[in-house]
Amino acid sequence: MDRRTYVRTLGSSIAALSLAGCSGSDGGDGSSGSTPTPEPTYEVDQEAPARLKLLSVSGPKEVAFGDTIEGDVTAVNVGGEPISGEATIEFVHSESADTEPQTVTVNADGLASGEEVSHSYRVDAEYAGAWAFEASSDFYAVDDTVTSTVSVLPKQGSTGESMELASGVQATVSDMTYEQMITYELPSGERTLGDTTAHAIRETVSDNILLILSVTFENGTGEAQTVSKDDFVIPESSFVSQSAASRDGTNAVGKNINPGQTYSGHLIYAVPKAKVDDLTFGINLAEGSAVADIEIPLQSPGGFPEFEMANIDVPPEDVTGDEAIVEMEVENVGDSAGVFKSILEFKTPDDPGILAGYSADTWYIDSDGPYTQRIPAGETRTIELVTEPDSDRRWDYRTTPFGAEWTFKAVE
Repeated sequence: MDRRTYVRTLGSSIAALSLAGCSGSDGGDGSSGSTPTPEPTYEVDQEAPARLKLLSVSGPKEVAFGDTIEGDVTAVNVGGEPISGEATIEFVHSESADTEPQTVTVNADGLASGEEVSHSYRVDAEYAGAWAFEASSDFYAVDDTVTSTVSVLPKQGSTGESMELASGVQATVSDMTYEQMITYELPSGERTLGDTTAHAIRETVSDNILLILSVTFENGTGEAQTVSKDDFVIPESSFVSQSAASRDGTNAVGKNINPGQTYSGHLIYAVPKAKVDDLTFGINLAEGSAVADIEIPLQSPGGFPEFEMANIDVPPEDVTGDEAIVEMEVENVGDSAGVFKSILEFKTPDDPGILAGYSADTWYIDSDGPYTQRIPAGETRTIELVTEPDSDRRWDYRTTPFGAEWTFKAVE
């Protein structure tokens, strides 16, 4: 004889607590705008072996970072024999596979056929982002009504406040600026002549701006720590790896900080101009996650520098003397003051000979740069770029930015 029993369980009191449920009003006639959570049903097969089915996981839909998540787990034995042992559910951080899950244990040992068991749980909201309950293989089935996810909201911080990174290092954002360009050092010999160190320029495209954060790091952990870009999150931005030259410190990422050491450097990002009014700087504590556990709102700049070339005077075709001078008029057509930076690049189409330290038709960076000047919004400044070309040779020159090119020959 097929002895099966269909049972409807879990009344509205527990269903209302389900993470799949929602509540609220439509603001019109006062009636609830929520959709009732379906009540789980189950079938008990008394001819089958012991089978534990997960019926519900109740709890909050949202909690703050660092809070405790509390609720109840309800299961039923849909088999014909008593359950033996316990069953586990893992609380999994959906944003990072590297984060250790937290385990909830349901004591179902001795649970008779058709009997239900409820278990209260408490787990810590250790990281921000989406968390989900995942039933182990101890459960024969999970009811379709179980959608047990929790959103953990990040902690709110502020500039000037010390925040602890995952490594234990304390980080404090002290200042922020927006620039259209930065200069950074090239290794000796890279697009330079000989062992000279030169500077290149990183410039943003028209709809982006460079955000430069001044950050102080203090290592009180007792062992050396390295600053990683994965510790930080700025939505819809891209990290700029080059060091910011001519500033008080360099890009902090990759910096090794010894125990007891304090270091001040910069974090540099290219961010969309359209997003800066709602920009946040996030600290990520979960390895492999792109979700900020701590968010620091950043002040809107109210405007950006934007440079255009108004005019350029270049040397004549034949240059005599030791120097060739370029005068470039630059206008800041943006809404904010900024630091304009420029470099000269040069090449020669002539074969330099086997004893020369450079190659024909290769662009090299002039080591006398960069040439910098702060330009207020709406004003124009003249930038003088000076180079010392070898004589009796034709040279091609160009400026960065703007890409203005010209050719001259240095003569005795």
